[in-house]
Amino acid sequence: MLLFATMLTFTACGGDDEPDNTKLSKTAYSMYHEDTQTIEGTNVADLVWESDNEFVATVKNSAVTGQYVGKASVKSATKNLSFTVEVKPRYNTYEEPYLEWGASKSAIKAKYGTPQSEDTNSLIYQTSNTNAPIMLYVFENGKMSTCGVVCKISTAYQLGDFLVERYVPVKVDVDNYSATLLHCYGKISDPQIDYGVAMQYNSSIGGVLVAYTGVNNSKSRSAEAINFPKAFESLEKALK
Repeated sequence: MLLFATMLTFTACGGDDEPDNTKLSKTAYSMYHEDTQTIEGTNVADLVWESDNEFVATVKNSAVTGQYVGKASVKSATKNLSFTVEVKPRYNTYEEPYLEWGASKSAIKAKYGTPQSEDTNSLIYQTSNTNAPIMLYVFENGKMSTCGVVCKISTAYQLGDFLVERYVPVKVDVDNYSATLLHCYGKISDPQIDYGVAMQYNSSIGGVLVAYTGVNNSKSRSAEAINFPKAFESLEKALK
């Protein structure tokens, strides 16, 4: 009986000391907008995962889905496991402008060099991209508040795809070459918005004008805090 009890004791201790075999076999995922990949690893099927930026990647039923272009980190709720997700763009219609709101003219010039045209409140650059030949910046009180890109009308349909894989669409009208979108981050249940993007056909320039502009108040995180009409007006004024 003593020997039997001793054997039971060792068996119980051995069970407590068994190693945790839960592990990831892949810690970095690369995908495109709306792609889905299964999380690879051992004993990870029942784990709960949390993404630090659900506008880049979401996780459900052991699968990670790419949302919008960017990078996110995903962690398990109960295990010390994590992996990164990068959503890459399929479309590269043009290089997006410098999006540091409040930047000075000197900062823009340091990045892009001497502009083709300059006045008190704007800088205009000729680009080497034949599909998007003009990039411009508008300033208020010496600080960059709006920037834009002029695209050829022939790029309009690709331009829609270019923007939709990067930004959350609010309203899209491809037939009329117009769209309003937001740059969001954080949780889908509590979205944070720091700037908006809008495109619209402009007959006076014979192309599609894409406007980027920040929120009016850094404490306000909603689409209502973005003045798109003012952004287009300032860009059109700079182009005249």
